[in-house]
Amino acid sequence: MPITKKTMTFYYPTKVCIEGMLSKKKSQKKQVIHLSSIYKNTYKLESNYACNHILFKKCVDMFLEDAKSRVLSSTMQNYHAKLMYLTTSPLAKLKMCKLKGVNVVEWLKWLKKHPTAKSKIRKNFIAEIKLLNTILNWYRNFIDENFHVPITKKHKQMCIYKHCPPRRPDYFIKPNDACNWVLWLKENRKNPVYWRLATFMLLTGARVGESCGLKWSEVDLKERFTRIVRRVRWDRKTKRPIIEEVTKTAQSTRLLILPRKLKKILCKMKKKALGEIVFTDKNGELLKYNAVQASFNAGFKALTLPWRSTHICRHTYATIALMKTKNLPAVQASLGHSMQRTTEHYAKIIASLNSETGEQTASSIFKNNSL
Repeated sequence: MPITKKTMTFYYPTKVCIEGMLSKKKSQKKQVIHLSSIYKNTYKLESNYACNHILFKKCVDMFLEDAKSRVLSSTMQNYHAKLMYLTTSPLAKLKMCKLKGVNVVEWLKWLKKHPTAKSKIRKNFIAEIKLLNTILNWYRNFIDENFHVPITKKHKQMCIYKHCPPRRPDYFIKPNDACNWVLWLKENRKNPVYWRLATFMLLTGARVGESCGLKWSEVDLKERFTRIVRRVRWDRKTKRPIIEEVTKTAQSTRLLILPRKLKKILCKMKKKALGEIVFTDKNGELLKYNAVQASFNAGFKALTLPWRSTHICRHTYATIALMKTKNLPAVQASLGHSMQRTTEHYAKIIASLNSETGEQTASSIFKNNSL
């Protein structure tokens, strides 16, 4: 059976290489073994009857077993954190052949009665329904190609049970506020690593994990560039920092140009470096995310700024870089985005803040008239 778009769809990070598939037409002509037959043999599912009578809980176990070799350990931790909403739900004892849209609605009603739904922070169960959708799509692609995924747009809307205000259009730190924030960190934090880390993130757009995992061997102060080739991941349970020799995506491995101001800061840091890691605590160990978040938030609160996230530094870099350069591909490359659509989000923010659009429209309409 030829590989079609449907049979080659994956819903978690993975790569599949098939030798000789040089074009779409050639791949359609090439006869290959259907992936679902491989998985049926792996899980000893010899007939469609066996596939249809799998319990949902068994399907989840099969999915996790297969995902171990395909996804990052941080992704696996996220999966396990959300499993309680699936394996202890009414869906657990349901056969896959009987899983319909009505069952998804009942599951959503069960979620809204769950103790975690009463939390002030919890506003929706979007992450949980995304995981359910991932598992069901995996089952359809690899186990039973005749299975119909019952999740619809209506179900995704039902996940939101508390009003969530839309993100403000100016989701970035203004230049003056950013400068004052860094100065506050410099003057009020005993460890200078926090204001230096904030400056590095603001001037390069690097993620907090990429910044904390940076080594001096990747920093070339003479040529003023650094390589992003790894990241730090913080364990979900123990909060312990762990270095991973991978980045978020393949495109996240990139070169970053260091501004002259940042070069001066790094030169001073290198003279007093305690080890191979650039940003460390006083003992030369990896920074803990809670400590970074607490320091950043203390500055935001002291200056009455509305931000409460380390990722705001990346948003700030992207927005200001696009404002000044108007070079979308260059900003995309510096951020390490795999798709231009992600970077275009910042272009929309700039467009909404652009006063020239309104001025030019007004001058065109009232060109020869005065009000």
